[in-house]
Amino acid sequence: MKVELLIAVGLLAGAAPSTAQFLPCAADTHLSRKGDFLNGTTAVVDSGVWEWEIGSGNTYTNIQGISADGLFYATVPTSNPAYALGAFDTVNLIVGRLSTVLPGPPPTMQRPYAQEVEMLFDACAFNPADYGLAPDAATQPESSAYCTLGTQFYARWLIQYADPHDLADYYIDLRKSLSGWDLAAHVRAARLAGFDVYSVGIVEQLLARRVDWEHVQYGGWDYTESSWGALLRAMLELQAAGSLPPAMYTEALAIADSLIAAQAVDGSWGGGDFQATAYAILGLRADPWNFTLPWQQAIIEGVDFLHATVSAGPVCGWSYPPEYGEMNSEAIAALAVVHSLPFVDGFETADTSAWSAEVPAIFAPLAFQVASPSLAPPPPALPFR
Repeated sequence: MKVELLIAVGLLAGAAPSTAQFLPCAADTHLSRKGDFLNGTTAVVDSGVWEWEIGSGNTYTNIQGISADGLFYATVPTSNPAYALGAFDTVNLIVGRLSTVLPGPPPTMQRPYAQEVEMLFDACAFNPADYGLAPDAATQPESSAYCTLGTQFYARWLIQYADPHDLADYYIDLRKSLSGWDLAAHVRAARLAGFDVYSVGIVEQLLARRVDWEHVQYGGWDYTESSWGALLRAMLELQAAGSLPPAMYTEALAIADSLIAAQAVDGSWGGGDFQATAYAILGLRADPWNFTLPWQQAIIEGVDFLHATVSAGPVCGWSYPPEYGEMNSEAIAALAVVHSLPFVDGFETADTSAWSAEVPAIFAPLAFQVASPSLAPPPPALPFR
């Protein structure tokens, strides 16, 4: 089985709680909030999904996949398969939606959100046998089926946008600074679905048109830092797969430099924005063997920010307020990915870390007492077709 979910045990040190203290609290809270909510997109009640704004009673089609996906990431660091199993209600709801023929004329099949394709490959990567469980055919078919579905569903994009440059142009023209975030999800989804050349074509056009989207506000907000983090992640994963041209890898490193330079003194990105911080961490942690101190320090300070701003147990989540189910899932994913890859040369992931002994004091993890941002953050970036 193709394993695409890169998560494992351990927490970087500093003032952060241990894995046993923190991730289960956030994941338990997130899992407990799964329910039956009115879908503002379809005007029907969907089961086994998350609210967009916590407490509103409303879900939306475009945030369901991304809200469920954090539970797949939480599974391995906590060694608790209940989280992944809890996500399959949403997985199967989305599979059913994407398998339904829409009335015509002509009859059509709905295109997936790229984030839903990412979730399907994470569902494919979950193997109940790893936890001593037998697959439950009623809720979780043979894992490989989700990989097959992910590829079939994503191929629908190639029907309308055979040229990846056209897909990139579509998003850049409409979504401005948010387009890098949108298209990074497409890069990841296309790569997971086996369309590596298509993935690289999306990146190529994004880089060629940077002046058209970087720091160009969308809806009154500049989402560039979220786009940088998401794009960096997608590009470094292509590099790890051997599919990214050398010149693009050089540009990825330059994006990483820009991302690190944009980090605030409290460890956040986007002016205290949880979503931007999550994607910056995901981007910087996507290179499994980059142990350049500025990268590692930026990751640690970002993690410290998320730890310092989570609400106290037994209810753990990230709220400005309001609190968004989508953002909670993304923060959980970022924290889990930090623990996904081993440190080398004296650095290690565990409940305690070698950072304090191995890194000069100037680079030591910092503990922040961070208040809620004084300025309202941008609304969470929503998937867009």
